[in-house]
Amino acid sequence: MPRPCCVRRIASEIRACSIVPFAEDAELAQQLFGGADLVALEPDEIEALRLADLESLYQEQAARMMGISRQTFGRILERAHKKVADALLNGKALKIERAKAPCLERPPFATDSERAPDIHNSIKPQESKDMKIAFISDDGKTISRHFGRAAYYVVLTIDNGKVVQREQRPKLGHGHFAGQHEAHHDHDASGGHGFEPGAQERHASMVQPILDCETLVAGGMGAGAYASIQGAGITPIVTDMQLIDEAATAYVAGTLANHQEYLH
Repeated sequence: MPRPCCVRRIASEIRACSIVPFAEDAELAQQLFGGADLVALEPDEIEALRLADLESLYQEQAARMMGISRQTFGRILERAHKKVADALLNGKALKIERAKAPCLERPPFATDSERAPDIHNSIKPQESKDMKIAFISDDGKTISRHFGRAAYYVVLTIDNGKVVQREQRPKLGHGHFAGQHEAHHDHDASGGHGFEPGAQERHASMVQPILDCETLVAGGMGAGAYASIQGAGITPIVTDMQLIDEAATAYVAGTLANHQEYLH
């Protein structure tokens, strides 16, 4: 029995309804639609084209953004490429299907206010034993404002709501990636900071020392780093608090807000 289709998260807003080959005027377009073969691009195929071909994301990153496996993303992208090639090379009309709820995580074409993250989103109270939470820091006391440049991780072990162990671990920063400094600061016009080629590998190296932690707290980071940390199975939190001890207390109490609007 086939598995049910996974929900595809579609973030792109379709600005066209069709592409007609060789159409020079409205009358010719009408004639072509009346007798030409149509090739329909589905919403998930359009999204795959946007993420892979327009934003140049790795398939692993794009798949996470759509909420599907890399293998599924690859099949969707291959299907989209074949449809576009068929329309272009065989003179067919390319029809673009609009996304419809409830197939989406959110309704299509939401307003900016509907898309905005909840700045008051906070973490639930933490009561589990031997839970580890990491903070990025340059001095061991305050939370650094920049994930990539911070020099250390301060890792707290929490047992029954109390900090029972504190340790400082070294962290790779921008300076450790010689020859990649310029590329590391590139910004994708639509995807945010940290989605450029090679960024995922750098982020994976950075989080290697804290793979035993459940949560990472930072004062700021790029959207690409945020996604990579999630991909490593760690929950990233972007905070406006400055002191590690105060943020840890808020985290245990479940009042530490996750300010995703600080992502750049």
